[in-house]
Amino acid sequence: MLRAPQSQFLRPEDRAICQRVVDQIAADAKWYSTSIDGQILASTTLTLFQSGVVNETNLLAHVRARRHDFTKLTD
Repeated sequence: MLRAPQSQFLRPEDRAICQRVVDQIAADAKWYSTSIDGQILASTTLTLFQSGVVNETNLLAHVRARRHDFTKLTD
């Protein structure tokens, strides 16, 4: 059986950080997590986290800085 390297998985505390960031941005923008904006937001958050932005405050700042980029995709 093939197994993916453990580093490809998020630990529960990592998922919690990402979820809090997504929840905060979605609440600020009044988006539903199931909307296309919410899905792009979640994807952006995970990508940034996996790229090394693992501090919650920094992650929130990075996602907020990029929020205008992905809202253009759905306008």
